[in-house]
Amino acid sequence: TWQDNFQPITIDNKLTIIPDWEDINTTEFTIKIKPGMAFGTGHHETTWLVLNQMIKYIKPGMTVLDLGTGSGILAIAAKKIGAIKVDAVENDLDCKPNFFENIKLNNIIDGVNFFHSNVLDWRNLNYDFIIANINQKIIESLIPKFKSTNANIILSGVLAENSMIIEKLLQSINFKINENIIKNEWLCINTIKS
Repeated sequence: TWQDNFQPITIDNKLTIIPDWEDINTTEFTIKIKPGMAFGTGHHETTWLVLNQMIKYIKPGMTVLDLGTGSGILAIAAKKIGAIKVDAVENDLDCKPNFFENIKLNNIIDGVNFFHSNVLDWRNLNYDFIIANINQKIIESLIPKFKSTNANIILSGVLAENSMIIEKLLQSINFKINENIIKNEWLCINTIKS
């Protein structure tokens, strides 16, 4: 019954997320996910929002940092969209087996690297794109660290009602908002250095 109720997700008619037992390719990019956890299947608003932004802004040949990778869905999407290198950082080792299952399901041989680390301890921010779909308190702690990067950054995991908190923190490090999008009560911020 659970499998019968798992609905594929399509974003902007370009990217489809399907469970590992399906085999349909109806869009330009298809991601297979083994639903090992409630979060990271693409059904949560924050994941949908980030994927929406990734499709619009990531270009082939870019480098991507995925902070708080979980199931690896965003890292896989970045690679499929054309990123040349994706570094995926995750502190919770319980996610690691699911991450590698999903990498294998999507026939990714190289270009996606898993690092077990607290995202707040990650030092290298020299990427074209940084993605953090993560708890708001962690985002608030990450933002000051972004001062040293020229990356385009996508942040999600923030309730829309708290948008001003994040926007003020970004302004304090001279970052401007490219785009804010909301799905239900969740906010996604696309930002870059002014």
